[in-house]
Amino acid sequence: MKRWQQLSLSAAGLYGAFWVGLAAAAMHLWHGQLDHAAQRQLISAMAILALHTLAILALSLHGQGRRRDAAVLACWHLGSWLFVYTLLAAVFQLPFHVGRLAPIGGQLLIVGWLLLAFSPWFRKTP
Repeated sequence: MKRWQQLSLSAAGLYGAFWVGLAAAAMHLWHGQLDHAAQRQLISAMAILALHTLAILALSLHGQGRRRDAAVLACWHLGSWLFVYTLLAAVFQLPFHVGRLAPIGGQLLIVGWLLLAFSPWFRKTP
């Protein structure tokens, strides 16, 4: 397993732990304390993090170790960070909140999925 796959797999484990912790905190610590808009942002951040944690985990474990895999993982990691952190920063007034980063994160997530979708058509023949 290549080093970037190992790092990506470790990050997926940390994302999973953060996701479960965030869900538990939402149910036990912040239940009834967040307004409707904040709840929607929190749920959106958790859903994006959950989906991409599983996708990163799968590609890290079963990827072919190609540059395409590295590019997809890079888009998903950076996109997840930008998107999820921006939403959480808005809800909890965290430092370095820049609202314009969420759309960039979302676009990176989409680019990662498109790279994955079109990669079978651009593989080199043996």
